[in-house]
Amino acid sequence: MVIETTTKGFYRKTRLIGERELKLSEVKNRFRVRNGEIEIEYEGPLQEVNKRYDKALEWLASQPAKAHTPKKSESAEDEKEGRGGLRKPIYGPKIDELENEGFFKKRKSLDEVIKGLVTKNVPTRGSKARNAILMSLRRRIAQKDAKLKGTTEEDQWCFWTD
Repeated sequence: MVIETTTKGFYRKTRLIGERELKLSEVKNRFRVRNGEIEIEYEGPLQEVNKRYDKALEWLASQPAKAHTPKKSESAEDEKEGRGGLRKPIYGPKIDELENEGFFKKRKSLDEVIKGLVTKNVPTRGSKARNAILMSLRRRIAQKDAKLKGTTEEDQWCFWTD
């Protein structure tokens, strides 16, 4: 069984055998100190670790502090990369382009709309993309002054403009 205690970066392990503790001289300690790019880690007998810990702290205190330089990810522009932040519309603007080009003059099924979006270099593979396209089209139908019309015929969506 191993019991670990931590105090301000100082790591102490005490091993128990049954109900009795090993002798203090047999106990090992470990510490890890970090300061900027410098990291010091040491493990050994209790008294040796205590001496080296004090020396390591003195040495780190004598080192000149480096000025903080912001990383690339700390700038305001890079915070918007990744999953966080506002989402850019993918399907809406391309559906508007198709509508302005007269794509919906004749009735088009959802599959035909997806094929039309492929020509606009829009990601259309998979059920998530298919559902997102359908939701975008249905939102456009539900608007008050919508040019785009749509209905379901035999469990298939069809879209058109007048």
